[in-house]
Amino acid sequence: MSATSGREADVIIVGGGSAGCVLAARLSERPGIRVLLIEAGIDAERPDDHPALASPYPGKAYTDPRYTWRGLRANYGHTGANRPEARATPYEQARLLGGGCAINGIGANRGAPGDYDDWAAAGLPDWSFRDCLPYFRKLERDLDFGDDPLHCADGPFPVRRRGAGIWTPFIHAMLANCEGRGIPFLPDQNGPWTDGTFEMVVNMDESRRRVSCAWAYLTAEVRARPNLEIRTETQVAELLFEEGRAVGVVAIRAGVRETLGARRVILSAGALASPAILMRAGIGPAAHLAECGIAVRTNLPGVGQNLMEHPSAGLVTYLRPHARQRGPLDYHIPIGYRFSSGHDGCPPGDMHMNFVTRAAWHRMGSLFGPLFFWVNKSYSTGQLLLDPADPTGFPRIDFRMLSDRRDLVRLADAFERAVTLAADPSLARVVDGVYAGGLSGQARRYAAPSRRNGIATALAATGIDLVRRLRETALPYMIGNFRDPAELVADRDGLEAYLRTVVGGVWHPSCTCRMGPPDDAMAVTDAGGKVRGIDGLYVCDASIMPSIPCANTNVPTMMMAEKLADAHKATL
Repeated sequence: MSATSGREADVIIVGGGSAGCVLAARLSERPGIRVLLIEAGIDAERPDDHPALASPYPGKAYTDPRYTWRGLRANYGHTGANRPEARATPYEQARLLGGGCAINGIGANRGAPGDYDDWAAAGLPDWSFRDCLPYFRKLERDLDFGDDPLHCADGPFPVRRRGAGIWTPFIHAMLANCEGRGIPFLPDQNGPWTDGTFEMVVNMDESRRRVSCAWAYLTAEVRARPNLEIRTETQVAELLFEEGRAVGVVAIRAGVRETLGARRVILSAGALASPAILMRAGIGPAAHLAECGIAVRTNLPGVGQNLMEHPSAGLVTYLRPHARQRGPLDYHIPIGYRFSSGHDGCPPGDMHMNFVTRAAWHRMGSLFGPLFFWVNKSYSTGQLLLDPADPTGFPRIDFRMLSDRRDLVRLADAFERAVTLAADPSLARVVDGVYAGGLSGQARRYAAPSRRNGIATALAATGIDLVRRLRETALPYMIGNFRDPAELVADRDGLEAYLRTVVGGVWHPSCTCRMGPPDDAMAVTDAGGKVRGIDGLYVCDASIMPSIPCANTNVPTMMMAEKLADAHKATL
């Protein structure tokens, strides 16, 4: 079925994630700007109806298939063949109003000032940290440091540190271990950029409830604005053009196609979906579009290229019973550790590690205390392409993590650092074994929240806790690529080969429609997010980042949306 709507908007925003919610709220502040926000997923408007989304423990939200794109897969690592279809594994991306901010690990950090100064040095002078800081401040309501010049107390997005009340004996032991090594404890992760441990800054309110950007920005008062319309469970199938200008979209809801017009279209569908939408509209690398049978509207070779992520790996410690997280599920990533690799060409504070109190929401997950670490200033780049056999389906995602040797060397160094920390004799009273590995397929299946999985994992946890031999038999089954970390650190070449196999990401895809100056042949947009060669078409999400920051990408994306909202207001 199809339908044509006579209604026009000034702005159509495609994607109701971290950027889209901010844009919709800020642009509709002007009564004269008619805004239509389109989101493919559901509208989880009432927190009471979605307890997993409001919970201070995020592990049930990001493992619930109701809130993600089912079937999306990606190739993480890098080999000479680079055949992503042969090694693609699940890659979770949000599909609901609020986007990743509604289901992520709740981290709310900004990154290094140098990240944004690098953007300015690359030909984007208005994106220095000095230019971005007012928008970092504008978005936040910092419950701990609101009076600090770096922070703000009256923005819409609450951020806080959870406090020592959620620290388990394992966390206390890890912090004492770090203190004994001369590693300082920093009062504010979003304060001065120096090495040390710190409480993770999280987007929670005073009642310890996660507050997504949808709940923070699209309040009942905002939703009541007559110039704002929000359509959920609606997917954009096409972009519409007239004489080289974007003039609207074709959207589908419940099988009904509708043509929606606008003076301006802003893609905020995320770093994986926005480039795919552009390519399906004939905007992208000409040779690839021809391969897919798509007529070329504008040859922009950078669309889908420069794909970046934070390459990660981890260890798991088997916790003694008294060292585990007890009681109701609570935030499980209380402590971060920033450190500098010292490698040539790499900036200070380029590495990150988390001390984690549990591996999953269920009883089995409570037995383990992971050390999760990643290259926070990464250099490896991959690509995203359409599938020539099905250009309208999921794109082919190839991160090519560790393809830049600097990333591989630093991840191996971080692995050795984590082993040293976990093997410290002071931890023997809280840890009864340290193991290397990744998330096995079986562990992924049991991560989905369900009563059945809860019962099954509780029974298994009881068994491996009581019978050590059963534990030794079960762990290789539960932990993918299970290895003894001591053996790995004894063989550097073997360790690097192992990391190429197990490398993961942190669900921070970015940079696939990067901003750039006019002389950057691979740039997709200008400094204001306008797509090159197409009037009326813009991108605003993590895809336009020129390079990935040393941060969870949610808050930087919101900052960019705050900044670009002002730019759009000035030109609409």
